[in-house]
Formats: sequence, structure tokens, C-alpha cells
Amino acid sequence: MENTKKKNWMIAISVAIIYLAVSILFDLWFFSWIIWVAYAIYRFIVR
Repeated sequence: MENTKKKNWMIAISVAIIYLAVSILFDLWFFSWIIWVAYAIYRFIVR
């Protein structure tokens, strides 16, 4: 259980870093919302 929690945090942090990098570098704030929605759906299904 602890390992899964740690893995989920690593994924969440990685997604946040990618999100910020894409948004700042390419100025694609709209696109970054799609990433967050996809991640939210993924979390909902996996849970």
C-alpha cells in the first residue's frame, strides 16, 4: 500500500512538472487543461 502511494505521488509530481514545462515553453495553457482532465479521469478509473 505504501509503495502505491509513493508511486502515485511520483506520477502526480511528474505530471505537474510536465504540465508547467509545456505551458511555459509553448504557451499552451489550453492544451495543459486537456492533460489535467485526462489525468483526473485516469485517477478516477484506477481508484
